Amino acid sequence: MKESEIRPQQLFNRYLELSHQDIERFFSDHKRFEETDCPACGSDQREPGLVKFDFIYVLCARCGSLYLSPRPTMAMYDRYYQESESVKFWSTHFFKETAEARRHKIFRPRALLVEQWANKCGGQPGEGDLFVDIGSGYGIFLDEIKRLKRFDRILGIEPAPDLARKCRERGFEVFEKKIEEIEKGEVEARFATAFEVLEHVINPLEFLQSAGRTLRRGGSLMFTTLTVSGFDIQVLWENSKSVHPPHHINLLSVEGMCRLIERSGLYLEDLSTPGELDVDIVKNICAENTNIPLPRFAASIVAASDEVRDNFQKFLRANRFSSHIRVIATVN
Repeated sequence: MKESEIRPQQLFNRYLELSHQDIERFFSDHKRFEETDCPACGSDQREPGLVKFDFIYVLCARCGSLYLSPRPTMAMYDRYYQESESVKFWSTHFFKETAEARRHKIFRPRALLVEQWANKCGGQPGEGDLFVDIGSGYGIFLDEIKRLKRFDRILGIEPAPDLARKCRERGFEVFEKKIEEIEKGEVEARFATAFEVLEHVINPLEFLQSAGRTLRRGGSLMFTTLTVSGFDIQVLWENSKSVHPPHHINLLSVEGMCRLIERSGLYLEDLSTPGELDVDIVKNICAENTNIPLPRFAASIVAASDEVRDNFQKFLRANRFSSHIRVIATVN
């Protein structure tokens, strides 16, 4: 996979530009922002991280997670996600133009991985087996899960009215509410997923605890997010497009993720960083802006042959140094 296949540069830069413009409209009143402890381990000990677009990121002194503090309130974010131009652009132009590439490069392989883990963790399909996708968006991933014929029932949880409607148009049952609003016993799934959601939420601990409540005993949750431990984020730091407020407010470290899972009451089955794009991302950003300084070692990797870059990406994946992190956790 190449970054350009799922995130065309011109399209993605337009999205980032709109995000920057939205900041002045929705988040100019920093007096309303709220201080927060580390969303991963809960520590109140912090060190300076970085500043981007006047948003302050700090580093947890205990687990090394990077997070926004102070951060906008939930009410500010609710208005932003309902009215902002960048969110609208992502939901229409960006996702629409990349949907089929994402289906083949991301969603279909993920569905096959869900099937593999569901068989491993939950045994063979049984009557009433429920699959839940948290933040189901356009419903393309639900399409791929349906193709497997592995689950008896498929449910999307999508709070955005327009996206919830699109899932229904595809024939899926949808709960049009936030995962935190799901009551215990309302949903009892054998398997749940939440892809690229955790980096956006105000309270990751509450999010994971709420996700756990949607699972029956022995059920599994698979989720992905960004990690500050990853190569491209570490190398690019404030120049990384993955560090872009107001969207990405939690970039947990690998250690921080382990602590968060423990605090949430879930049991960690597997944690990996299967990302394929770290080196490609660094290469593309440096080609776009030749003034970005790189450590000499990173510069030598970027300038190396395709074979060397591919081998280095394999090293990052194998040793938990990619910025794309995947977690499998269960309810015991």
